[in-house]
Amino acid sequence: MLPQEVELVPRREIARAFGPGFAENIEALTPGKWAGPLESGFGLHLVLVRERVEGALPELGKVRPAVEREFMADRRKRQLAATYERLLDKYTVVIEGPAGTKAGAATTKAGS
Repeated sequence: MLPQEVELVPRREIARAFGPGFAENIEALTPGKWAGPLESGFGLHLVLVRERVEGALPELGKVRPAVEREFMADRRKRQLAATYERLLDKYTVVIEGPAGTKAGAATTKAGS
């Protein structure tokens, strides 16, 4: 069920997979030395931390294309939602029950 090895991942990923206590214990280990048993929600583990890399903020040039893509996608989503709202305001929506039922037709004006 669990992988035999976990590649270099952020602490939050370890915490999500094995629990916050396990991630905290992993953080305290010395790279290059076996440790354990360490307990997680899956049981006991022998652990070898091969390397630890401190987190860092990436340079703007490296993330700019992804940020621009996300910004444009969000803008398109908002514009589309606004367009649908404007269109919906022009119509009256009528919801009728199945044929032969006693339920009356419900009429609603968009935005109400």
